[in-house]
Amino acid sequence: MPEKQTVRKRMGELRRKAGMEAHAGLLRMISRALSQERRVLTLGTYQPIGSEPDINSLLDEWRAADGARALALPWCTDREASRMEYRLWDPREKLAADAAGIPGPGSGACVIPDVLLIPCLGWTRSRRRLGYGGGYFDRYISGLLGSGVSPRLLGIAYGVNEVDESLFEPHDLPLDLIITDIGIF
Repeated sequence: MPEKQTVRKRMGELRRKAGMEAHAGLLRMISRALSQERRVLTLGTYQPIGSEPDINSLLDEWRAADGARALALPWCTDREASRMEYRLWDPREKLAADAAGIPGPGSGACVIPDVLLIPCLGWTRSRRRLGYGGGYFDRYISGLLGSGVSPRLLGIAYGVNEVDESLFEPHDLPLDLIITDIGIF
């Protein structure tokens, strides 16, 4: 869809222009959302690439608040098939490039997180997520749901990245929440 590619490019530009105030607001909202989640022991997050918001400082605080908490990062196992898994991640360890060239925990154990924090290029109030178009998260989430596993899915975006509902098709599954600097949807 050429329209989606145009929107993706524009959303990336807007995300790059987000200032410190928007970033601080986003961190506050993520912290609020996480405090309201049921007991979360493993939090699936992301290592920011490109213009994705860096939330690592918040993750350090979240993990330090309870010694039983763990973090996990996505790890692409097959770029051609857009397959990924989550691996346990200790932020003190050096990251390695996965099959897609994205930094991740090369030696961490494979886990299924209780909650996933998923970066969004764009978002809607009906909690749809516009990503880069590779299908990694969609395939991962569909696989989990197909096996009866349903972690909480929390999209991370800036308020300026709201997009039109018409970009999405009926098979595009909504997330549980979209967390932005302007509110939680």
